[in-house]
Amino acid sequence: MSTAPEINRRRLLLGLAAASTAAATVSAAAATAAKENPELLALFAGLAPLAEAYHAAKATNDEVFTRWQRATPWAPDELTELGIAWPNDDVKQPGEPEMKVLGGFLWRKGDDHPRRIVVKSWRVYLDLSHARRQLRKAKKGGSTADCLLLEEEVTRLKRLEKTASDYEQRFKETAKLAKAEHSQTQPVKDAAHVALEKHVALIMDAQDWTMEGLILKAQALAEWDRVGTGWFDRVAFQHGQNWYGQIAASILRHAQGGAS
Repeated sequence: MSTAPEINRRRLLLGLAAASTAAATVSAAAATAAKENPELLALFAGLAPLAEAYHAAKATNDEVFTRWQRATPWAPDELTELGIAWPNDDVKQPGEPEMKVLGGFLWRKGDDHPRRIVVKSWRVYLDLSHARRQLRKAKKGGSTADCLLLEEEVTRLKRLEKTASDYEQRFKETAKLAKAEHSQTQPVKDAAHVALEKHVALIMDAQDWTMEGLILKAQALAEWDRVGTGWFDRVAFQHGQNWYGQIAASILRHAQGGAS
């Protein structure tokens, strides 16, 4: 429902509803006398509290998500290389893409693509163990030059292992805290989203006896369109597949002079 044609279709249908309202002035006296379906009126009255509950839950969840994504520790430069392409476009790049603690690639300002983490603590540990074995052999063999070079290498690898281990531990701890808090707010937002979708569906399924009811349904759809800017928020997976077909049918029915 989030594509441009779908959005244009929504605007068209809502515009048709408004046009039908204007056209109904020819029978204003009859429309005033007519009574709207009390079930539809009651359902619409219950829409605002559910919408407010959803927006509150969404705001809380968005704040938690954004705060923890921004808290993602960056990998030290000595552990990374610049990415040369979008990760999914070139899977043969070395290492793995730098990620955020709640998912998604970490983009650094000035970089064209996410960086690649090419140094892992386990790999450095293996290299360090090998260098130490070589150093012991060099000492037994009495090679002073080799000993000096290998001692420098052992020192370098020890520093690198600590850098990698510290980063990996910070990332792991931050991700654990982030997921723990986000797991509390995401289900609340999801439940509020489902409740709102179900309620809008009830409004759309109720009979609209007059133009007033038609406008209430159009307002319910407009309320649904405010659930969020992301396509995932605005797609009514369970109950909204035919909402715009329903309101279009109502518009035609009223345009033909009745709600039967």
